[in-house]
Parts: sequence; C-alpha cells; structure tokens
Amino acid sequence: MSPPPDEPTPTITAPARRGARNAVLYVAAAVAIAVGAYFGSRHLVYSLAHQETDDAQVEGDISPVLPRISGYVGKVLVRDNARVAAGDPLIEIDAKELDLKCAEAGAALGTAEASWVTSKAALANARAAEAVAAANVAAADVTRAKAASDLARDTSLFRAGAITDSQLADSRAVSDEAAARYEAIRRQADAAATESAAAKTRISAAQAVIAQRQADADYAALQRSYGTVSAPIAGLVSHKNVEPGQFVQAGQTLLSIASDNNPWVVANFKETQLNRIQVGQPAEFTADSYPGITFHGRVDSIGGATGARFALLPPDNASGNYVKVTQRVPVKVVLTDAPDPAHILRPGMSVDIAVRTKD
Repeated sequence: MSPPPDEPTPTITAPARRGARNAVLYVAAAVAIAVGAYFGSRHLVYSLAHQETDDAQVEGDISPVLPRISGYVGKVLVRDNARVAAGDPLIEIDAKELDLKCAEAGAALGTAEASWVTSKAALANARAAEAVAAANVAAADVTRAKAASDLARDTSLFRAGAITDSQLADSRAVSDEAAARYEAIRRQADAAATESAAAKTRISAAQAVIAQRQADADYAALQRSYGTVSAPIAGLVSHKNVEPGQFVQAGQTLLSIASDNNPWVVANFKETQLNRIQVGQPAEFTADSYPGITFHGRVDSIGGATGARFALLPPDNASGNYVKVTQRVPVKVVLTDAPDPAHILRPGMSVDIAVRTKD
C-alpha cells in the first residue's frame, strides 16, 4: 500500500501576522495601563493620607567624656567601639600630685583639730582661774567689810576718848589695805573672766579653722576622685582621641559615648507639609541600613523654628536679592517598636519616613 501524499503546509499571510502582533500589544498595553492605574491609585491614596520625606536621620544621646582636672593620662581602659555601662572607669589620670595635696590637706586638718583641743584645755583653765578669782573676791570682800566695820567702831571709841589716836590710825590703815586688796583681787577676777571669754572665742575660731580645713580636705579628695574618668551613660565608645602619656586639659573631649537605647528620628519636613502634621500622629520609616524592615513611631514634637534659623550664617532676606526657598522644619518622631537587637538604629543613619495624617 502506498503512503498517503503529504498535506500542504498552511501559509500565514503578513496581514494576519500584523493582526496577531497588534493584539498582543493591545493586551500588554491594557495590562500595563491596569497595573499603572492600580499602583497609581494606591500611591495617590497613600500620598493623600501621608506626608513623606527622605530628609531624615536617626538621633540619639551622645555624651562627651571630659576630664575635670588637667594632667597626664596614665591608662586608657577601653577600646574603640567597646560597650560600657554607666559609671565604668574609662581613663585614669596620673594622680601623684593630687595624692600629695590630699596628704597636705589631711595634715592641715590634724593641726587644726589639735589647736581646737588646746583651746578647749585653755578654756578649762581659764574657767578654773575665774572660779578661784571669784572666791578670792568674796574672801577679800569679807575682809574689807570687817576692816571697815572695825574702823567705824574705833572712830566712835576715839571720839569717846576710849582709844588713842595711834590706835585709830592703825584701824584706818587696816581698812585701807583691805579695800585696796579687794580692788586688786576684783580686777584679777575681771581679768580671769576676760581670759575665759577669750578662750571661748579661740575655741570658736579653732572650730572655724577645722571646718575650713575639712572643706580643703574634702575638696582635695574630690579632685583625687576626678583622676578616674568614668562613663556618664551606657553605650558604645566612639571617636576615641586619647592615648596613655597624653597631657589633657580639664574640659577637653577625650571620647564620646553613643547610646543605642531610646533612639529617635528627626525628620525635616517642608514647611508646606506642616499644616497636616500634628503631635501624636503615627509614623513609619525604613532605614537605608536595613532594606525591607519597617519601623514604627509617632510624632513627639515639632520644632520651634526652621533649620536655617540655627545655621552659622542664617539667611537675611532683607539684604541682597531675595529668592524664596521652601524651608524645612525638624519634626521629632519617637519609636513605638520594642528594641530590636538585630536591627540597631544608630545616630546618624538615614531614613525615609512617612507620617499618617489621615486614618
């Protein structure tokens, strides 16, 4: 049996090919328009309910580490980027001179305390002498009174002719002597009282000196404590600029501690966007360091002035040619997410942020 003859292959004409290609293009265009309309409408709805900016960065607490005294650095106890806790020792300054000042202040305090003890003993002696003088005054007063009484009696007897002129003169001499002795002893008692008062004053002065020397000793001890420079906050050691043997001045920045706890975002929105932003509105942002990770927060506060107002040379529109430039106002956004150790936000990171202004 002979094989059947081959069937003729159908041919596609040029108009048919153009029609098929146009159909594919029409379908692709329709799909592209639909997709564009879908995403465009989503973007439009999103933009109507949000205010966005990419002029934003992460901020955080950065504390400078400053010595309170001048001196040579003895030890540097931390490395770059090391994590430290608040109060950890970071730097030790050679404190030999401070130790000498502490010893000097302690010796001066001991001398002042010894002087106070001596003044107390002097006051006790002065009070004892004052008591003896008072007793002597009392005894002399009795003797003076008796001598005066005898003189009065002898004067009466002399007038009556019972005694001689010589006896009356003896009685007068005894009375004058008793009066003079009484006056001398009374003056001695006054001097003893004055010395007692002076001893009290010396005690008060010694106590004042002790207080001053104690303050000097406390100050020297305080200065000695400044020989160890500690971390003011917990965080990471950053921008370390100190080495052993270096001479540092009080108030010189040696390094900084960057805290990675409780960061926030400062977003610089255009002034034309602020009419829709209010405190308390929710926000979300992404950091360039963590693509695909969305962080959440809320508007905490809005700056009181534009960033240009705080520039070194703020613009003065009253001078020269005036060109209107849209200004930006800083808006602080705090995080509402729990800290994520896998995605740490460090100060200075760039973020893209959007604030939801409508629900």
